[in-house]
Amino acid sequence: MTMEELKKYDGRGEDGRVCLAVLNKVYDVSKGYRFYGPNGPYSTFAGRDATRALATFDVNAAKDDYDDYSNLTPSERSSVEEWQMQLSERYDYVGKLIRPGEDPEEEEEPEDNKEKE
Repeated sequence: MTMEELKKYDGRGEDGRVCLAVLNKVYDVSKGYRFYGPNGPYSTFAGRDATRALATFDVNAAKDDYDDYSNLTPSERSSVEEWQMQLSERYDYVGKLIRPGEDPEEEEEPEDNKEKE
């Protein structure tokens, strides 16, 4: 999913679907609509990349453009990895956030579709 595609899932569309990205993984957080949907306390993350915001505890740091996170401190990286783990336990992983110029055909499969070893 590109950033432009992600922006469509801010909870305001006909289907009300809400998605957000963390560490280049896109999660469908529609089950948490009252938190992530319009007027929810975390609505600023809806349809956006929430990585930097979660890493820095600054809700206004959610990104509309692709961010490579290369300048996150080790502490910020650890914090956002914890958030990502919590999201992965509660919400469905729906795909990878595609960086500009990346081939979408190389998108990784959602973990639910991967064969169990």
